[in-house]
Amino acid sequence: MKVAYWGNGRKSGVTCALTAIGVTAVLAYPFKITLFENHYNKNGVLRYLFPRKWQYCVGESVYRDPFLKTPVYGNYLTNQSYIMEQSYSLNESYTLMDDGGNSFAYPVIELLERGLYYVPQFTSNADLYDYQFQCDLLPLLKKYQEIAFIDTQRENTISSKVILEDADIVVVLLRQNMDEIQSFFQNYSSLVPKAFFIISDYQKKSPVNLQKIVSEFGFRRDCIGVIPHSEEFGLAAAYGRMIEYISSNYMSSEEKESRYFMQELKKTTFLLMQQVVFNRELEEVF
Repeated sequence: MKVAYWGNGRKSGVTCALTAIGVTAVLAYPFKITLFENHYNKNGVLRYLFPRKWQYCVGESVYRDPFLKTPVYGNYLTNQSYIMEQSYSLNESYTLMDDGGNSFAYPVIELLERGLYYVPQFTSNADLYDYQFQCDLLPLLKKYQEIAFIDTQRENTISSKVILEDADIVVVLLRQNMDEIQSFFQNYSSLVPKAFFIISDYQKKSPVNLQKIVSEFGFRRDCIGVIPHSEEFGLAAAYGRMIEYISSNYMSSEEKESRYFMQELKKTTFLLMQQVVFNRELEEVF
C-alpha cells in the first residue's frame, strides 16, 4: 500500500504532515508503516525525529553495517553508531539485486517498536539520490506489501511521476489559501480521484476556514482533514522531538491548544487510515 505525500506549493508542510501522521497512526492502530523520501532534503524527516545533536552526517563510502552483515549501497552515515547507542536500532533491512547479481541492503531504522520505520537518506548529492532512488528503491516500493508513506518531491522528477501514478492514495498538502487550492484543481485534477487533502498549519479563526473550503470546492468530508497551527508542536518538531510530543499528548493534555491540536491530528489520521484500510481490502478482494 503506497501513500504518496505531495504538495503543489512550497512550504506546504508535506514532510511534517507525513511524519506526524505516521507517528499518530502507529500509536492508534496495529499498522506497520515505513517512511521513505524520494529526494535529498537536509530538512527532511530526520529533523523531526532526532534531536539536532544526534542528526546524521553523510559519509562517502560503502559501509558494512554490523547489524545487517551486508554492504550498504551508496553513501552512508558516518556517526550512525553513536545514534544507535543513544536511541534507535537497525533491526531490519531491505535487500535488492542489481542487474549484475549484486545484493544491496538498505538499512531501516525502527522508530516505534514494531510500528514505525524509516529508510534513511544515503547521499547528500541530490542528483545521485534521485538516480539511485529510481534504480533501487522504486523497484522495492513496487513489491512492498506493508504501508509505505513516501515524501514525494514537488518537481516533476522521474521518480515523483512514477510514485504519483502508482500510489494508492495521494495525500495532497494545501495551505489555507483559496487561490492555491484553486490552482491545484486547475493544474492537477488527475490526482483528485485518489487524493486525500490536508490543510496544513490550519488557523481555525481564519475567515478561510474548513467549512468555507469544503463548501467552495465541494470536498468530501471524509477526504479532507487539517493539521492545526501549534506553537508548542512546532517547537517540538523543530528540535527533533515530534515522537515525544505526540506520544506524551496522545491520551490527554492540560493545555487547550495541545488538546485541540491532537484532536484534529487524530481525526485526520483516522480519516486517512480509513482510506488506506479500504484500499487494502479492495486489493485483497481483487
